[in-house]
Amino acid sequence: MKIEKYDIELNIDFRKLEYTGVEKITLAGEGDTFFLNSVGIDIHEMSSGGKPIKFTINSKDETVNTDHKLGRTETIEVKFSAKVGETLMGLYVAKYGNDHMITTQFESTGARQAFPCVDHPDYKAVFSLKLVIDNDLEAISNMPVASTEKVGGRKKVTFSDTPRMSTYLLYIGVGKFDSIHRKMGHIDGYLTAPKGRLLSNDFPLVEAEHVIAKYEDYFGIKYALPKLHLISVPEFGAGAMENWGAITFRELVILVNEKTSASVRHRVSEVVAHELAHQWFGDLVTMEWWNDLWLNESFATFMSFKMVDELHKDWYMWGDFFMTETAGALNGDSLQNSHPIEAEVKTPDDIAQIFDEISYGKGASILRMIEGYAGTDNFRNGIRKYLKDHEYGNARGSDLWGSIEKASGMPVSRIMEAWIKRMGYPVVRVTRNGGKIRLEQKRFLMLGKAGTEKWPVPLTVVRDSGVESLLMESQSMDIDATGFIKLNSRNTGFYRVIYDEVSMESLRRNFSKLDYMDVLGLLTDSYAFLKAGEINLDRYLSDLAIFMGNTHPTVAHEISGELMTLHLVMPQEEKITKIARDYLRRQADSIGKYRKGEPDSTSVLRESVTMALALVDNGYASEMSALFSKFPDVDSDLKSAVAISYAIVSNDFQGLLSTLKSSDSDEDRLKILMGLAFLKGNENLGKYLELVKSGQVKKQDVMRVYIYMAMNPEAREAVFQNLEDAVAIVEKYFEGTGYTGSMLESVVPFVGLGREEQIKRKLESLEKPSFAKGVKKSLESLEIYSRLVKGKGQ
Repeated sequence: MKIEKYDIELNIDFRKLEYTGVEKITLAGEGDTFFLNSVGIDIHEMSSGGKPIKFTINSKDETVNTDHKLGRTETIEVKFSAKVGETLMGLYVAKYGNDHMITTQFESTGARQAFPCVDHPDYKAVFSLKLVIDNDLEAISNMPVASTEKVGGRKKVTFSDTPRMSTYLLYIGVGKFDSIHRKMGHIDGYLTAPKGRLLSNDFPLVEAEHVIAKYEDYFGIKYALPKLHLISVPEFGAGAMENWGAITFRELVILVNEKTSASVRHRVSEVVAHELAHQWFGDLVTMEWWNDLWLNESFATFMSFKMVDELHKDWYMWGDFFMTETAGALNGDSLQNSHPIEAEVKTPDDIAQIFDEISYGKGASILRMIEGYAGTDNFRNGIRKYLKDHEYGNARGSDLWGSIEKASGMPVSRIMEAWIKRMGYPVVRVTRNGGKIRLEQKRFLMLGKAGTEKWPVPLTVVRDSGVESLLMESQSMDIDATGFIKLNSRNTGFYRVIYDEVSMESLRRNFSKLDYMDVLGLLTDSYAFLKAGEINLDRYLSDLAIFMGNTHPTVAHEISGELMTLHLVMPQEEKITKIARDYLRRQADSIGKYRKGEPDSTSVLRESVTMALALVDNGYASEMSALFSKFPDVDSDLKSAVAISYAIVSNDFQGLLSTLKSSDSDEDRLKILMGLAFLKGNENLGKYLELVKSGQVKKQDVMRVYIYMAMNPEAREAVFQNLEDAVAIVEKYFEGTGYTGSMLESVVPFVGLGREEQIKRKLESLEKPSFAKGVKKSLESLEIYSRLVKGKGQ
């Protein structure tokens, strides 16, 4: 069965939040049995050529089944009605103040919640969309408006037909909007938000224009549509969504003004670049099935950092990539409950749970490794061939490897197959033996015993004379020790390295020669070896003292994060608290107050350092707390520290709540929500949790409440007692996503400390298929932290 076209007309009641629909589906497939996917939709009738088609609905499989056999080509008409949803999936209402807009989130299986369709990425079709709405409303979709006509006191908005695309990429938006327009070559660009909510300058559009130009050059293919909307959505479960020509974003990652912090501005640029990469890689060429979802997400992740780095060299985007994508993936993939990059997916629950650090971070890191192995020109030429061969169609990961292999003449397919079909990664042990260095690989696990797995590892060897590349395919191998400094130049490889004492001493002597990316790799490897029990706390802190000598802002950012986490895991461990307090104080004093024209990297570091310092230094918290009375005017880089400090020092729930309610910025609101999480006492913490239950916290932010509270040792008992509510609320709001599992992965390793058996029993009673993987990963991470606490550096 092949779908040619959906001709959809929806008549939307914006006030009652309901709609009726008529769709005509043109399709071919002689002799095939006709079926659709549908969830929560009342289908009134179905017909072909005026003849009714009998149908049954299978709610479990989310299908509408018939006995109707298709002809060579025919058009089937379906009449239906539905409510506009209250969750953050499908066609749903997004509220702001006393008003709302209607918007959509269809990835991965949300289209079937809006209209009956074959909701499968391989069933691409042309979409012809008409919306009947009130005269005072506007409508947005993937394509420009073709015509508007009056219909019975209302108006019918007809959009131009889309190219062939998958159902999950269709967008429907209805409301009252403000927009900024920018002509971007052949493209009409719009930054759009609900009326009164466009609290932004044109920075996102300017970034989009530059990124599109770079992508058109890199891919050798022009952006395919005549217009591009960047749409700010006030209630949005995902960070952003790549609907072709109508990309949706949370307010936090698309709106930029003079009060926006440097870290958020960088994030906006990266997210815009990520979603724009999808306009080619995901929209123009789409995976055949969700087992190749990782290819869409990892490629967009890799390309976004690559392009933003080219635009803003002084932002150190590859350092950010390593800390946010590679390091997170290395951590997640060192768990026994990880999964291969290319995972087997059958059900919607399976699909939802693979939108994680493996699909995004590991996949992107492997692509970076392969680009380094095959060469940048060969890699790009392979990408170009892949996109050209499959444009407006579907493809598999193997198609891409084949294209890069043809362009490079190197065994890319064999290497990639080994990395994507197997979970985990190796640690390479370095042992110096006279004039030789012995390299041995085994799987790196935080817990449990590794087997004899081996990977084809593209190694980069850093020597005095330069960088040497070689492929390690055996369990062990010897290399020449002459001029050897380290493995894994600039961390392009997805593996860890542990050095014997002789090699480590040589590294210390050559420390000043290392690129900041090499220092980041050594730093995060040492932290991982501490958590895995490979080294003790004293050895880690000894190595850390050396790393502290590096003044690069990205290295300082990582050190701050590691020290903060260790303090939150072991708040009574004075050794860690003192080192953290001393280091962070030195950093804060060195950075100083904001200076006009300072590098963005300084502003970003100020934010992370001051927030961490507020948690470990009560004296500093007292200083920062005094600034809270002027919170709206506080330097944006200091607001996290100020909000947390005020909570710690004053324990004033009402003061924080008043500031939360008066804030008009998502960035500020999140910082105040974090502050609220560091209150003390059952009464205050109970009031905070009540904000969630009573709907006073945005649906999209409820996860953050529990994650922030888990960081606070004095709030963990409250989270534990309310874990059932947390799971139920997140499941309700984020239906059809893997967000409940993600929340548990962040919450349980902290909240479960000291109550390991109790939380395990509680999770066993709560577990459902939609977040089963998250439960297993969260308990494994808890075991790692518990072992670390018990070890205490012994």
